[in-house]
Amino acid sequence: MPARQQMLRLVTTLVLAVWCVLGPAVAEAQSTEKVRIAVMNFENNSTWSYWGDNLGKAAADELVTQLFRLGSFSIIERAQLDALLAEQDLGASGAVDSATAATIGELLGVQLILTGSITQFSIERTSGRFGRLGGSVSRAETVLDVRLVNTTTGEIMLAESGEGRKTFGGGFFGSTNFERQFDAGVAQEALRPAIEQVTEKIASQADRFASLKPVAPPAQIVGARDGSIYINQGENYGVQVGQRFEVVRVVDEIRDANGNVLDRITDTVGVLEVTRVLSQSAICRVVEGEATEGDTITGL
Repeated sequence: MPARQQMLRLVTTLVLAVWCVLGPAVAEAQSTEKVRIAVMNFENNSTWSYWGDNLGKAAADELVTQLFRLGSFSIIERAQLDALLAEQDLGASGAVDSATAATIGELLGVQLILTGSITQFSIERTSGRFGRLGGSVSRAETVLDVRLVNTTTGEIMLAESGEGRKTFGGGFFGSTNFERQFDAGVAQEALRPAIEQVTEKIASQADRFASLKPVAPPAQIVGARDGSIYINQGENYGVQVGQRFEVVRVVDEIRDANGNVLDRITDTVGVLEVTRVLSQSAICRVVEGEATEGDTITGL
């Protein structure tokens, strides 16, 4: 057999051997890339007003817990979402239009936003007491609607409803008034059956969302030292050495009479070039203009 054919056979054998070892690991790594979801507070459209907006927050928190247990999605931290909504003056309710969805998707890198409303909620309570001690049995009924919104297209990917009934007991001491105090545990317990039903419906379509492409949030300059500029994206977003970015800075803001930001005026102030890439960050140098911490960068 000619030496060239022997070499070709040897290389082919080595490639196959390496793939047998690394192939399953690569496939597993690709399959574990989860769709990112942000869960908004639910709107309380029921007649139950004792807990106000807290009921919607309790519904969102319980849904986050249920989705996390599925293991099919990557869930954005509620504190991170609330901070973004406050910073961008987007409001914390479940009302999301296409522009809001796009903004949240871009800034948090999420493919889906889950919004919802509580259309029916009631708790019927029967209690008895002996002196200052007492006990109660509560029966809760819940109906809620949810929607999954694609942050790229604004399309509603899923619209489902859930309903549930829950009976639970409790005790009290003194004159504590159950109906007029918000108890996150009680609210979530009452909402749980309906949310579990909705979660099952979302889980049944998880494969449908798996093909959604991740949304890369705009990178930011997070520091500078000795002429080097640090940005908050690296290998995790495919940044490469030699890649260049424009530096964008907010130079003014337009606000309404209440101080809410209507628009931000930006200007391009410089150009960066990547000199070193790390796992979740990169080091750059300024090749034109200037750059400072807090500036946003966009690809050229």
